[in-house]
Amino acid sequence: MKKSLLTLLFFLSIVSFSFGQYAEIGFSGGTSLYSGDLAPDEFGVYFEELNLAGGLFGRFNISKPFSLRIGITQGKLSGDDSNVPDRQTIRGLNFSTTVTDIALTGEINLLRLGNENGVQVVPYVTGGIAVYYFNPKTEIDGESIELQPIGTEGQGLPGYEEPYRLAQAAVPVGAGLKFIIKNKVTLGFEFVGRKLFTDYLDDVSGQEINYLDVLEGNGELAAQLSNPLITNPDDADVVYQRGGKFNDWYYFGMVTLSFNLGEMGSLGNKGYGCPNNF
Repeated sequence: MKKSLLTLLFFLSIVSFSFGQYAEIGFSGGTSLYSGDLAPDEFGVYFEELNLAGGLFGRFNISKPFSLRIGITQGKLSGDDSNVPDRQTIRGLNFSTTVTDIALTGEINLLRLGNENGVQVVPYVTGGIAVYYFNPKTEIDGESIELQPIGTEGQGLPGYEEPYRLAQAAVPVGAGLKFIIKNKVTLGFEFVGRKLFTDYLDDVSGQEINYLDVLEGNGELAAQLSNPLITNPDDADVVYQRGGKFNDWYYFGMVTLSFNLGEMGSLGNKGYGCPNNF
């Protein structure tokens, strides 16, 4: 985390030198949400597992309608079958992870209402590219267990997938609303989701699993966490799927506060300015 923060600050200092008159530095705080196999339904936005999130970002107003933003955000994600009626008698699974997300995104300002000497209201859409780190865990008797090294779905065994990577890429997409106050301070509200390219954010996928393969190949703990409801393999269906076909998502619902850094480079006028029209 410290290394990622230092990298972000170094990038901000370089870009601010070139585009300082357009630059802002800001902070964000709000909630993180998970959507996946352990959500009430596998695909959608659900608020049963709200967790805290926060971050730091720089925004560079390249032109009137377009801004470039780089930021680092960290939050908790979690899901638990016990929060879903009737689900705990089917699987009895749960997970939590801290996610650290570094994103480079573009903001398209759709329109601009108000006066630059007062308050301007700017709705925008956003999208880009992100890299993130996660490490799903569960608890047994008060002990936190990392799930990825165990291979709960037979990862690493013949006929099964390789262990999934804990650092991956994502595609952020979302929308927000900015209130620009006298071209000095910007207060914003945004909701941005991450399209993932993995179904293992929660360590649960649609892979078909044989309990006996996991037990014999990855051990008793892996088998227990793969399907906690199987206590006697001789009396149970040992072939199953823990999840479904959709990849997981996560979301940040954030309040942002940023400050105009003023003229730091050699281009343009003092301050980035926010014209009344395009």
